[in-house]
Amino acid sequence: MIKYIFFVGRILIDEENFYSYIDSRLIYLLNQFGAKIDYRNYFAIKDDIIKNRKLSNGSVEELVTQICMVLMPKGYEKMILRYILPSIEFAKKHLLYPYDDTMATIEKLAKNFRIGIIGSESEYSKILKTYGIGRYINCCVLSYKENNEPDREIFGLILNMLAIKSHETLLVGDRLDLHIHLANALGTISIRFYKTIFNLQEATNQNEVPKLTINKLNELANTDYMMDQI
Repeated sequence: MIKYIFFVGRILIDEENFYSYIDSRLIYLLNQFGAKIDYRNYFAIKDDIIKNRKLSNGSVEELVTQICMVLMPKGYEKMILRYILPSIEFAKKHLLYPYDDTMATIEKLAKNFRIGIIGSESEYSKILKTYGIGRYINCCVLSYKENNEPDREIFGLILNMLAIKSHETLLVGDRLDLHIHLANALGTISIRFYKTIFNLQEATNQNEVPKLTINKLNELANTDYMMDQI
């Protein structure tokens, strides 16, 4: 019987407009610095970085840096990152907001389960609080390292502190190499949310195969599997 559902905080936030804006700004800056890159080649490089797991913490700053390192001479990534940081800050303040079904999904699930949030982005926590979702959150799990998400040891300790067993826990995330692998390694039920930039990832071993995959958050609240857990 499921008692706790943990969401990676980022998957509750619609990032589509955020990344569209950052992509356009970065392409402009890259060309200003002499890269001569078009949209098709830019996205081919970006997709390769995501698909082939060249990101560790998955932050937009890390993604920008990795793209620049592919296209520009060594050292340019620091200059371009410095130029684009104001655009990133603007986008975080104005282009991030919960999905249309986030509030209704969390509200429905909170009637039968306790809800936890995993993540390191303070902006996302502020957004959830601003939209009133924070009142349904019972626990927040952050890493002790800046911009990193909790690892197996930390998450296992959290479960012990909450006095819940791994098989009583469900973890919803978008990265196969982090969230799904973590959940399966701990014996926690793993759910993959597919509607993020990390949908390019493909499982490389059995520990990266999720129990369920959903494309919209409200699918989680309405699946037969979840109804059986109530």
